[in-house]
Amino acid sequence: MMRSRAIAVVVLGAVAAALAHPVAAPADAPVVDARVAAAFSAGDCARCHDVPVVGVTKAARLDSCKDCHIWIRDVSSDPLKRAKAVEVFPLWPRYEKNVRTYLKSPPLDAAMARLDPEWVRTYLQDPHDLRPNLPETMPRFALDAEQVDAIVDAFAAARVTPPPSPKPDAANLARGEQLFGEKGCEGCHTYGARHTMGVDPLAPDLANTRERMSPDAIVTWILNPKSLSSGATMPTLGLAEPDAIALRDYIVLADPRWKPATALGKAPVATKAPVTWAQVEERVTGRICQHCHMKPEINQGRAGPGNAGGFGWPPTGIELQTYEGVVAVKDRLPDALLRRRLEVHRDVVRPGQQSAVLTRPALPGMPLGLPALSDEDISLVLGWIEQGCPK
Repeated sequence: MMRSRAIAVVVLGAVAAALAHPVAAPADAPVVDARVAAAFSAGDCARCHDVPVVGVTKAARLDSCKDCHIWIRDVSSDPLKRAKAVEVFPLWPRYEKNVRTYLKSPPLDAAMARLDPEWVRTYLQDPHDLRPNLPETMPRFALDAEQVDAIVDAFAAARVTPPPSPKPDAANLARGEQLFGEKGCEGCHTYGARHTMGVDPLAPDLANTRERMSPDAIVTWILNPKSLSSGATMPTLGLAEPDAIALRDYIVLADPRWKPATALGKAPVATKAPVTWAQVEERVTGRICQHCHMKPEINQGRAGPGNAGGFGWPPTGIELQTYEGVVAVKDRLPDALLRRRLEVHRDVVRPGQQSAVLTRPALPGMPLGLPALSDEDISLVLGWIEQGCPK
């Protein structure tokens, strides 16, 4: 990769944490590579992740999906703090009810230490669901080729070179499958449709591992994750190297037995039941849409990444926090919701399912990075619009 020496010093955590293969710290202060920092900033990576890149500022709490939601949970668990929050924020009970996502995110430093940079390139260009127990997924980005190159170069610079290991051998499949059960892998991870009981939301479907990591990196990761990154959350299993190799071979060679994503049913139609704005706000716009499409005048100047632009996408200027704002764009809402309903079969899958391969529409569906609205809620919105948007 070009400029790898310069980029290496902008990446913190992953390189510095390479315990098994330490990299000497630069004598001078870290250099801010404007190209790399700008690319991570354009992707709004700091909204969900702690970004180990010099020049990328940690998002303020109210601009961080994860930090804001964790704060709401923490305040709500303290009776005194909650009472004060209810005084300050009249809609606090709604916040508590709606906070179900963006409470955890995979550690980016660990990802940068172990993932194949070229896989990262394809993933940025067309992300899909890797963690079937995590409701949210990577958003669809609108990054240009140079921005993608910059992020890929940063991953390449941060990647730790693991010791060599034997090539995967099908003779190890039986032993690897035995270890998969004995060592409790299936307690956290899913593995295609072979193992679907894993419950850890941050544990990826291991059927994707063969594309994301090199065989050598998988062995090292199984033996001691923290030898690749101090940010690793996977525990050390205490395996001898031959067993780690057998487990690796099972992960990269066994048939995942994936099932295709659930077929897309007929598109919902407008409900004939009377619908009010209060219902639409409670179930749809106030629960999801307004987080990205705020009205700055009532949010201390904040507009949200949809209204102001984010994840590489230009500003829409759409605010969905008020009745007037929603009515102003009512004709654009059905298509946005139905586009997400299509995309979700690649972006959000259940344990045992494989992401669908699809041709994405030019614009992403909404809500970005989250499951599609239920058909019932889409029907509600369509009915409200068809009925003339009664207030």
